[in-house]
Amino acid sequence: MKILLAYEWCQIGGVEAFMVGLWEELRAAGHQCEFFFFERGPMAEQLPAGSVAHFGDLSDCMKLVRERGFDIVHANSSDWRNGIAAVRTCGARLVITAHGMVVRGWNSTNCDALVCCSQWQADEQTRYTDLPVQTVLNGIDTNLFKPVADASATDADASIAFTSSNNATEASAPGIFDAPSASAPIVAWVGRANDMVHKRIDRLAAVAPALRAAGVRIWIADPTGFAEVEAVAPDAARTLRPLAEVWGAVTKEKLPAFFRAVATSGGCVLSTSVREGLPMALIEAQACGCPVVGSDVRGVNEVVRPEHGGLLYPFGLEADQLAKLLLDTLGDREAMRERREACARFAHEQFSLRRMARDYTRIYGEALEARSRRSARTHARLWLAPLLDWDDYVERRWTAGVRQYETSRKLAGQGERALAAAAARLSFVTCPTIYARPARLAHLLKILLRPAGLSGERGDAIKRVTLKR
Repeated sequence: MKILLAYEWCQIGGVEAFMVGLWEELRAAGHQCEFFFFERGPMAEQLPAGSVAHFGDLSDCMKLVRERGFDIVHANSSDWRNGIAAVRTCGARLVITAHGMVVRGWNSTNCDALVCCSQWQADEQTRYTDLPVQTVLNGIDTNLFKPVADASATDADASIAFTSSNNATEASAPGIFDAPSASAPIVAWVGRANDMVHKRIDRLAAVAPALRAAGVRIWIADPTGFAEVEAVAPDAARTLRPLAEVWGAVTKEKLPAFFRAVATSGGCVLSTSVREGLPMALIEAQACGCPVVGSDVRGVNEVVRPEHGGLLYPFGLEADQLAKLLLDTLGDREAMRERREACARFAHEQFSLRRMARDYTRIYGEALEARSRRSARTHARLWLAPLLDWDDYVERRWTAGVRQYETSRKLAGQGERALAAAAARLSFVTCPTIYARPARLAHLLKILLRPAGLSGERGDAIKRVTLKR
């Protein structure tokens, strides 16, 4: 199969990590697989050597699918607003995965398979679609993320995992950990620290002084950087800057060493998220034998399991109580040893990358073999949407419809009349009220009444990058 993995961003995050892992397994299984991103970002420099990545807008994506003959486009549910459903008009089947979002727009009229990476999403997504919603748990490379071979190792080798930008001095107050600094337990926090909506690094800042006073070390693996956190959470940044020993980005190759260093110190990863899809970093940490203490919220509580070495706390727990919970947990060294073994076993048994890729390969095959299924009931809801819920209609359909309309205008200007007509037709189905404007209606009528064959002029060359290292 020829598969295009698409996403709106190219940042360093869980969805991009999911895409890279899936790419590696699909390629190993003999499939042709490439990337498409609607925006370039720092992850572009960390994509696998030899991979092919494309960057552009919806018109570029449509031309790419047609010209390269992709069988499957696999996108994120949030790509709805980019109008990604238009790729189906170019001959590809569209598979959608929801990573932490429930998007109401997806149904049998605009995609061929709908998947969620966690059970809580699947339960909610089912309410808004006529498609069967499948659950495929995210997977990780368990050959890369595994516990340290020598249980007596220290975190001395962790110097390869990061470049410290803080070099915080040791807390002078005596604590419950009397061991030298190098062997004191580490509490690590991993994520985009500038995301104050979901990740809430301010919760770490609230407990950090008590942890440091007790002799605990604090590491922060954050791809965004201190300056961006300071801009959105100045108080948290000001508190954490002198207390965090490490604060910076950690590459995928060095991340296992980072987690193993935390594990062998007798420490843990702390999650302060409001909610998650299915957090890759927490799975990777546990696979390396690093226990996770996480807020008991959707997504987190699917991968952090008390019966498998994890520890959950109520999200609203007061800072002093959370700090005490962490210190009591780290102080029970025998229980921590058991947690390390249990969480590693759990991650390796339940979150295999090979299993994930096998599940998606099956879904791709089913999408290619299945006939298009469009229910009359779904069509009725689609056309009645402006009357039933105007606010939801604008939120869920207006943006995608306008993006498809603008794509049609651009393709028409490039002489791609067949693709332009397909995009215009889809934009009308997606959001018919945008054509209340005379100029838009004129374009729709013009492009549909004067269609051209698929052999029309080609537009601008698609921006393509072959990564070499």
